[in-house]
Amino acid sequence: MKIYFYTNQEINNPQAKEIVSHLRRADITVVSSLSSTGQALEKFDAFVFQGEKFDDKVGYLIALALAQSKAVLCLLPIGAKLEEALATLKGNKNLSKYLFIEFYDKDNLNVKLANFLQKLDREIVRDLFNIKYTLRVSNKINDYLNWKAKKLTVNKADWLRDKIKDIITNDADYQDFLKNKFK
Repeated sequence: MKIYFYTNQEINNPQAKEIVSHLRRADITVVSSLSSTGQALEKFDAFVFQGEKFDDKVGYLIALALAQSKAVLCLLPIGAKLEEALATLKGNKNLSKYLFIEFYDKDNLNVKLANFLQKLDREIVRDLFNIKYTLRVSNKINDYLNWKAKKLTVNKADWLRDKIKDIITNDADYQDFLKNKFK
């Protein structure tokens, strides 16, 4: 998973550093306004903003991410005023499923991040078939796949995906891993 993180607060922002650290510990590729810029937002699975006030750039990035149906997490410190533009976006039923607004303090920041990452992992990003995978099989396996696909009137790729999903669902070890993956 790849996330673009943006903060418009000062460079020595401990919460921003904690967010980047948390994302990296969760094995997420992070591009951050703290370190680098210039990468296209469409190459990312989600956008995370942390800050108290909006500026032109964050407004643009949120709008762009939502236009691309990317998940957006806005982390605002407890006590911050919810921007009118953000409240309007959250009120839009088509956009609200991609927009998550959380108020945090230093004690619950990691929990807010973990909850967002779990939602991403379950609902929005992870079930899209967007990774092309090359699989080399023997002639015997190919014959079986052709026979099975013809018998069930499905294509081979769909049948294989369904079998892999079944394996994932029934793998208790992996299911335990998923429960704690982002904590």
